[in-house]
Amino acid sequence: IEYVVAPGDNLIKIASSHRGRTGHYSLEDMLRAIRAANDLPGDLLRPGQRLLLPVAPDEEHPLADRPTVDGSDLRAIYLTGPMCSFGAVFARIDRFVAAGGNGVIFDAKDIDGGVAFRSRQELASWGKGRSAPVIPSLTELVRRLDDRQLYVVARLALFLDGELGRRRPDLALQDEDGAPWGERGCFWMDPAQPEVRAYNIGLAMELARAGVDEIQFDYVRFPTNGWRAEWEGDLEATAARRREVITEFLSAARDSLADLDVRISADLYGIMAWERIEDLALTGQHVPTFAQHVDVICPMIYPSHFGPGFEGIERPGDHPDYFISEGVRRFKNLVDGQALIRPWLQAFPYRVSNYDGYYVTRQISATEAAGGAGWSLWNPAGRYDEVCAALTAAAAADDEFKATSLFPLLIGTLAPQSTDFYWPR
Repeated sequence: IEYVVAPGDNLIKIASSHRGRTGHYSLEDMLRAIRAANDLPGDLLRPGQRLLLPVAPDEEHPLADRPTVDGSDLRAIYLTGPMCSFGAVFARIDRFVAAGGNGVIFDAKDIDGGVAFRSRQELASWGKGRSAPVIPSLTELVRRLDDRQLYVVARLALFLDGELGRRRPDLALQDEDGAPWGERGCFWMDPAQPEVRAYNIGLAMELARAGVDEIQFDYVRFPTNGWRAEWEGDLEATAARRREVITEFLSAARDSLADLDVRISADLYGIMAWERIEDLALTGQHVPTFAQHVDVICPMIYPSHFGPGFEGIERPGDHPDYFISEGVRRFKNLVDGQALIRPWLQAFPYRVSNYDGYYVTRQISATEAAGGAGWSLWNPAGRYDEVCAALTAAAAADDEFKATSLFPLLIGTLAPQSTDFYWPR
């Protein structure tokens, strides 16, 4: 598109007003394209100058090989909100899709409290140091993911919220001096506060109307870093009281989202499958109760996050097969068919002796063997190249094995009731 610079124009103004016509995902993508097309040494323009505004090319991209429409066989990666701010994120997503992925989980609000999309909620802000939401267009992001036949999950960190705690300390849990209770530079909001509940449910409804397939609640619990304001020493009573507060929120969220075509999931600590009363009292997370209000429970069964010596294992991080399979089995028993169990898997090297892509595929094998409803990979930096390489190699090995004449015989012998046999590696 040709454009003649008018008096008062600047590059950002021109790019902003024409981005919709040119099909660029973000403002930064379009600015970069204008500078390159016009060989601009800087952003200084003069009236009467002719600019070429490049139209974004139509690019081919892979489609999910086995798409899931209900999330029951999800294979997803996690991406932060800032990662979704530039068009380059789709190259990262496409590498995962080519390796067998069929879903993406993105931050709609992380623990810093900055909302990653343009929300109409009165309490929403864009985060410390931001002047605008990082996702240029929520509907465009969802559309591009839908075009790849991906299942789209929006993650909401609920009650640990740095921005809301800074602006509204009256809505936060308080310490003994009346100051908001903090953790990692953020603040714990009071899950019993009607304004806190309404704000987060309002965000969830906006996301549902934008077309995401699933809303995932994270930090749907009380703090575990020492807050004891209503602790009376009776663990059973504390567990019951906190469980009631969390359950009230989940019930309200379920009712509010009931008429929207969206599923609800919740992230829980992996240790909750062991049902220790101290964990129940600290978090307010009761697995059978959660299962009555959400479609999917997503336990964070990171092997490295179990303490040294847990169940007699000196280095839990070096035993992914056991912890994933045992965790999934326990969670499935607790929900008794009322919700799907889709674990978060460890895609980072913390407290692991020999971390590589194979470490992740071992967890995937353990999940599938235990009957998990898919899996999600967590890497806080969004780095999945090593995992994608391992998944691609594993798929190639499967194809080669299935091509042998022994495969039908083995299927009949080892898994006569299964139509989707998964060969362990």
